[in-house]
Amino acid sequence: MPSPRAMRCAIYTRKSTDRGLDLNVTSLEAQRDVCSSYIKCQAHRNWFELPTLYNDGGYSGGNLDRPALRALMADIEDGRVDCIVIYKMDRLTRSLLDFVRLVEVLEKHKVSFVSVTQTFDTSDSMGRLILNILLTFAQFEREVMSDRVRDKKAALLRKGFYTGGLPPFGYLIDSGGRLCIDDERGTLVREIFHRYASGWQIPAIVKNLAERGWRTRRYVSRKGRRRGGQPITTAVISHVLRNPIYTGSIVHRGDWIPAEIDPLITRQTWDLVQEEITRRFPKIDHNHDFLSGLLFDELGRKMKIMREGPGRTNAFRYYRSERSSWSQTLDHKAVFVRANEAEDAVKLALGNFLRDPQAIRAAIMLEERYSVDIARLLKCGALAAGRLEKMERSHFRSALLALSPRIEVHDAELRILIHSRELRRFLAWDGIAVFSPKECSSGEDYRVWIISCAASLSRGHARYLLPIEPRSKTDLHPDAGLTRLVSEATAFREQVHAHRASSLSDIAVRLRVTRNYLVRVLRINYLAPDILISILDGSQPEGLTRKALLDAAMVLDWKCQRAMLGFEPSR
Repeated sequence: MPSPRAMRCAIYTRKSTDRGLDLNVTSLEAQRDVCSSYIKCQAHRNWFELPTLYNDGGYSGGNLDRPALRALMADIEDGRVDCIVIYKMDRLTRSLLDFVRLVEVLEKHKVSFVSVTQTFDTSDSMGRLILNILLTFAQFEREVMSDRVRDKKAALLRKGFYTGGLPPFGYLIDSGGRLCIDDERGTLVREIFHRYASGWQIPAIVKNLAERGWRTRRYVSRKGRRRGGQPITTAVISHVLRNPIYTGSIVHRGDWIPAEIDPLITRQTWDLVQEEITRRFPKIDHNHDFLSGLLFDELGRKMKIMREGPGRTNAFRYYRSERSSWSQTLDHKAVFVRANEAEDAVKLALGNFLRDPQAIRAAIMLEERYSVDIARLLKCGALAAGRLEKMERSHFRSALLALSPRIEVHDAELRILIHSRELRRFLAWDGIAVFSPKECSSGEDYRVWIISCAASLSRGHARYLLPIEPRSKTDLHPDAGLTRLVSEATAFREQVHAHRASSLSDIAVRLRVTRNYLVRVLRINYLAPDILISILDGSQPEGLTRKALLDAAMVLDWKCQRAMLGFEPSR
C-alpha cells in the first residue's frame, strides 16, 4: 500500500495583546507546543512541521492586517504549505466574513486547516455548519469584549481617571491616575475659548501664543524619551476648541455624561464656541466633489480637492496634486484642474461611452464571459446614459465609485478606467435603488476598460488655469494633412531645443527642408491649445486646410488667432 503524501504543516499562533510577550514562556509558545505535539501524533499520516514561525503577538483577530498571517498567505500562494494547524479557531480570525475569504484562498490552493482543540470535519455539510456556528460565536465574543472595553473606559472617565495617552492640553495626571487642572495651561485654555468666542481667528491666537513663548508641556515617555516642548500649532488649538472634556463632561455614544473632572469652562461658553465654529466652517457635502479620491495626475499623484475664496461652500473649487517627497526631489510641479470643468468632462465622457454600443461590447468582452444577455445589455446603454445624467451628485459619486477605480488627468486628455464587471451590472441596473459599489471577495480579479477624451490642461496657479474642455462624441474625421502638420511642428521644435547652438539654416539642412518651411512650421507651436485640440479631434472649421494654416499670418494673441482662422467671428 503506497504511503500518503507528505503534508507540510504550518503552525499559526496569535495573541490579542502584547502583555506578557517578554516572559520566558508566552501564550504563543504554549499554543505552538500543543500544535507541534498534534503534528507529531500524525506522523503515521506523513505530517511534518515547517520550521517557519508564524506568530502574531499583539494583533487583534477582528481583521486580517497581521504581518505573520500575510507571510503565511504568501507562502500558501507560493505552494509551500499543505496544512495550517491552529490551537483554536478564533486564533485564526474572529470575523465570519474574513474567514469566508480565507477559506476561498485555501480551497483555491488546496490547503486544509486543523483546529487542535476543536474537532470537526469540513469535508461534509454538517462539519461546515458547525464551523460557521463556532465562528459566529467567536465574532459575537469579540464584539461583546469591545463593548465591555468601551463601557469600562467611559466608567473610568466618569470617575475622573484617564484611560491612556497624553492628558488633554491644560490637564495633568496626579499620582492616583486622575485628571487635575494644570494651573499654567488651564488659564491658557480659558483664554483660548474666550478669544475665539470674541472673534479671534485661530492663526492669530497661535501667533499671539508664540510671541508670548508658550509651548506644549515637556514630559518623559515610558521608554525614557523626552517629548513635548514644541510650539503650539493650529492643530492643538483646533483640538482644544472641539474637546468637550473642558466642560467637566465626557461624550459616550452621543450622550453627555458628567465626570469627576474639574471644568475649565462653562457649558454656555462651549456652546457659544461650537456655534462660532459652525458659522465659520460650515459642513461641506463631499459628495459634491464626486471626483475626490478618484482623480490622479499623469505622474500617479492623487489629486485633492481645494477651495479658495471667502466662504467654504461658495469658494472656487479645484483639484490639485498632493505633495509627494519624490516629486519635490525631482522638481515635478503640481497639476491644477478646475473642479467644475473636470467633473463635467467626466460626466460627458461616460455618457458618450454608454451611447456607443461598440465600445460597450469591447469593454464587456474583457471579462471573457460570453452569454446571451450581451445584446440586451448593449440596448440598455442609452437608457443608462440618461439615468447617469439625471442623477444627483451624491448618487452619481456612488455610481462612479462602483464603476471606476481611478481617473487620470494627462496633458491633453482625460482617462477614465471602467470595471468591466461593474459595467455589466450597471447596464442591467433597474434604476430603483442607489447604484453603489458591490462587496467583493479579497483578491478578486477585475478587468478595466479605458475611456479617453480630449482635454486641455495647464500647470500653474489655480487662478490662471486653462479649463478642461470636454468634446462631445460626433462623427468627426480629423484632417490627415493638418494632424501631420501639428506632429511635424512638435518634432521640429524638439530639434531646435536639442541643437540650440546651431542656426535655423543648419537645422533645416539636417531636417532636409528649406529654412522658410522650417520657420512656417515652427509657428504652429504657438497656436492656442484649443485650436490644436480642434485640429487633432477634427472639429476645426471647414475652410482650415494645411496650406491655409501655413500661409496664415501668425499672431501671438490667442483671441486674434481664433478669429483669423475661423474659430470665432471677428468683431
